[in-house]
Amino acid sequence: FMQAASWGTPDKILRGLEARRAVLGDFEGNFAFRFGGTPFEVSERGLRLFAKEVLPVLKSWGPVSAKQAA
Repeated sequence: FMQAASWGTPDKILRGLEARRAVLGDFEGNFAFRFGGTPFEVSERGLRLFAKEVLPVLKSWGPVSAKQAA
């Protein structure tokens, strides 16, 4: 599970998503920022960091065809 999950620093998350995209092509992401017992403040900090550092990069990616991904 942990190998497939996107977690860590913004750079680590982006590298993982880029690698996944290279194999699969475009895909939809479903990101969660709070897991059992995680304090709200910690989850909020992660969400805000993702929104600031990762989301703008994801929005800049253009579509990839399945042929390009393979």
